Amino acid sequence: MKLSARLDGLVDMVNGPYAHIWDCCCDHGYLGRRLLDRSPDSVIHFVDIVPSLIERIETSLSEVDRRRWQAHCIDLKILTLPDSEARQLVIIAGVGGDLMTEMVSELLTNHQGRSLDLLLCPVRQLYKVRMAMDSLGLGLVDECIVKDGGLFYELIYLSTESVRKVSCVGEMWDLTDSEHREYLTRNIEHFQRMTQATSQESPALQAYRKLLLV
Repeated sequence: MKLSARLDGLVDMVNGPYAHIWDCCCDHGYLGRRLLDRSPDSVIHFVDIVPSLIERIETSLSEVDRRRWQAHCIDLKILTLPDSEARQLVIIAGVGGDLMTEMVSELLTNHQGRSLDLLLCPVRQLYKVRMAMDSLGLGLVDECIVKDGGLFYELIYLSTESVRKVSCVGEMWDLTDSEHREYLTRNIEHFQRMTQATSQESPALQAYRKLLLV
């Protein structure tokens, strides 16, 4: 099955090996299914709060070795990860920034002291998410910009073990790339509209404008 550019980007960014990979808010499970092929030494976990989605995933994977995957109908905020020293990756994509921040905060609180990697792809509020991830003590592993169906997404790879600071606007920009310039323009225009509404220039607008001076 051909994946969207966003999901392809997430798959390509996974830097294993991981004992467990958690495809959270998995929807139809397309990402997790591709990871079953790409990460044969990992147990792939499909996590969603919608029972019908999990039932369909279980049916579609009925012929796949059950030791390779698990499906969980549960709220990510109360998810319990296996008590293991092995590397684990939690992927969260397709949700808004506020909810994603809440999910990550709860996950870290419930697994304090554990080594954990996270791969995030919020659909909104990237500046706010980045600030929150930095305040939660996560460090950057990798990041990229993906254009998919006319929309732009940031893929942000983080770890509790990384000491690399999470930039509030990202360090993945290549302004010789026309798509990166287009995405930056959209961000600047968005925060300019917010400035017009509040009559006060935001730190986010200032930070994105500074990228033009680099």
